[in-house]
Amino acid sequence: MNLKSTGKLIAMDMYNCSTALLDDADKVAWTLEDKAKACNMSPRKIIMDREEGSKEFSVGVSCKQGHVLMHLYPEIGFGTIDIFTRREDAEPDRLARQLREYFNPDKTKVTYLNRGDFGSLADMKPRRHRNTTAMRRMRNFGNNMGRTFTRIILKPKSM
Repeated sequence: MNLKSTGKLIAMDMYNCSTALLDDADKVAWTLEDKAKACNMSPRKIIMDREEGSKEFSVGVSCKQGHVLMHLYPEIGFGTIDIFTRREDAEPDRLARQLREYFNPDKTKVTYLNRGDFGSLADMKPRRHRNTTAMRRMRNFGNNMGRTFTRIILKPKSM
């Protein structure tokens, strides 16, 4: 048996999501299961975990040869998703895109990783991707330009 890797993991951090979407644990669980089914992940069981007195919670969907796990922090509009699969016919990239569209964050950081990588050392570095909405880019651009202007233009010659 010549293994290149044992599976694919996608880890996604989502910033500034709608707190209304993140706060409804039952709807989040249904959404994860429904979208996992649509992406050939073959969901089997849903697991929910919430500490008493805390708004933070986790939802996991056990799938055939994989899982989808989400940690939600409604008070700060933050959510993390881990998607792992070993199945060739599963579509974890499509699932990540659909979940990103559903939760509609301002900013997303995605990391791709081959688990159990039996390739070369060069193959072991994870691939990362960032996505920021146009409004966030404009806000950041304005902040950066202000700091740059202050540093370059208004800086006294004696410094």
